Amino acid sequence: MSVKRKRIVLSLEKKVLIINRAVDHGESIQKLADEFGVGQQTVRDLIKQKNEIFKFISCPELSATRKTMKKSSLSDMESALFEWFKQKRIEGLPISGPIVCEKAKWFHENLKIEESFNASQGWLFRFKTRHGIRQLDIQGECLSGDLTAATLFNDEFNSMLSKLNLSPDQVYNADESGLFWKMLPSKTLAAQSEKSAPGHKSSKERLTIMTCSNATGTHKIKLTVIGKAKKPRSFKGTEMKYFPCDYYHHPKAWMNQVIFSEWYFNVFVPSVKKFQDEKGIPKRAVLLLDNAPSHPSESTLKTMDGQIFVYYLPPNVTSLIQPMDQGVISCLKRKYKKIFLLYLLQENCYDSMKELLKTWTIKDAIFAVCNAWENVPASTLRLSWVKILDQGYGDEENVEDTDIEDCLELATSIPDFTNVDKDDIVDWLQKDHNEEGFERLSDFDIAARYGSTSTLSTSQKLDSSSESDNESESFEKIQTSQAMEAVDVLLKFCEQEDFDFHDVIGLRKIRSEVRTIISKQKKQRLITSYFS
Repeated sequence: MSVKRKRIVLSLEKKVLIINRAVDHGESIQKLADEFGVGQQTVRDLIKQKNEIFKFISCPELSATRKTMKKSSLSDMESALFEWFKQKRIEGLPISGPIVCEKAKWFHENLKIEESFNASQGWLFRFKTRHGIRQLDIQGECLSGDLTAATLFNDEFNSMLSKLNLSPDQVYNADESGLFWKMLPSKTLAAQSEKSAPGHKSSKERLTIMTCSNATGTHKIKLTVIGKAKKPRSFKGTEMKYFPCDYYHHPKAWMNQVIFSEWYFNVFVPSVKKFQDEKGIPKRAVLLLDNAPSHPSESTLKTMDGQIFVYYLPPNVTSLIQPMDQGVISCLKRKYKKIFLLYLLQENCYDSMKELLKTWTIKDAIFAVCNAWENVPASTLRLSWVKILDQGYGDEENVEDTDIEDCLELATSIPDFTNVDKDDIVDWLQKDHNEEGFERLSDFDIAARYGSTSTLSTSQKLDSSSESDNESESFEKIQTSQAMEAVDVLLKFCEQEDFDFHDVIGLRKIRSEVRTIISKQKKQRLITSYFS
């Protein structure tokens, strides 16, 4: 007499694990069925449903611990509520079950949902399960920095690293910040005239940048930049594959969950795997993140084998211990602004600063900030982790004062700047220090996003953004003959002025590549053309 097998309902996370082991690792169906206590036909059905399961679990607002793919009938209301919850979590506000239930009723009413809704304890339990919320209550008062929470987190985080045998080379942090890429110091002639100009737009034109590196500073992930336009005019003639950053677009130049998920799986994971292959490091890594609303739930941000995953900081400790906030991003911005000032000083052939600023495009800003990121010292990246990791890295020479002095010297050398002093430079360097890379929405903004008038998905809204920005730069296609002539002249100049050997070699390589392009463009002539 056969024994009836106990019915087991697998979580989506386990279903993905079974699919991964069967498809990618070739494990037998019999072995997987025995290990997970299900029938062989169940395993075969999971493999057939692979695409459907992966597509469902990739949604940043859903938890992999769920057991079914059935969505809530009140999905719009729950999506709005979950976005509200994540925003309050990063603000560190205390949230309890009754508060969530009351806010759910508010969204249900303001979204004008006809279906009746009862914010019961059963619904609350299911809501927490659907969205992977392990602990709803956030105890304590809202503080600017919670030292106790930071200490407890450090113990927990280091214990996890020790348990999984993760070295500092395998520990990463990423963080976003806004960059005012065209802002001048306040005490300039240009700024004074602009303040009185009617209809003048704010100089706070922004990009969002995201830095990411491991704890040893040996692996910098390529900088991520988010702009408003999908294809800024200054990008014309430049292939995106040659860009020094990964560029994304959003109508307001914000990071959001869709962009972050795309970056995580298409940029971060492949880059980490490639680095670990080159260094002979085991393919395991953890990415430390803060609780910004632009970051998806941790259950969705991990590879199928679970070896690369994210770990979230608790509320109220970001300013205290998050590595990228411990001098890395501020160092990057200082170096960017030095490059910006140098450009303003060198390009002094324009009649006014206003005309000069028009020539500084988003493309220029992107190459400059990527240059700045390349020049952030590894020692700065290592030292940013000393408040979290047990390992110490010694002291680093304080370069902040040097950067300030350099900026002051550059600024005072620009003719259109006046009365600029050290205090003004320090203030200018701090202007976008606390500029977040994500949008903070009011309750009404969140409701509007998920209301009936909002018919486009997030990805569709991204694609519908402007194809170009308001840059005044006109585009003219450069002919190969012009490029060849320019390279020849520049090469002769560099050799005449005794430039660095490597620079000359680089120019010779460029000249060779231009010659190759010219050769390919030449059409083979017919023999009859010589007799005409």
